Amino acid sequence: MADAMDTLKNILGDDAEDKIKNVLGSFSGSDGNNQLPAVNTESLDQLMQLKSVIDGITTNRNDPRTNLLMSLRPYMRNGRQRSIDSAIKLLGLTNLTKLIKR
Repeated sequence: MADAMDTLKNILGDDAEDKIKNVLGSFSGSDGNNQLPAVNTESLDQLMQLKSVIDGITTNRNDPRTNLLMSLRPYMRNGRQRSIDSAIKLLGLTNLTKLIKR
């Protein structure tokens, strides 16, 4: 998951943490009351983009390449299992490039 966060920070730019905090801050009331805050459409759009990026990185369930690697993984020694894990992460990043092209 740390790799996904690093990738996300690279995509969002230098002030990625501030952007994420602003988006999350817009959904929590700054004055502490239970009223719903006014919805900022720009923040909402950024949040939706963030969600699609994270989903694209972490969701490989329908990918036949990932399914094949996961089914072979239990039969491999530890070094090869780590290599398979790395390959699965790389496949997740290829899904990220598809999302960026949109």
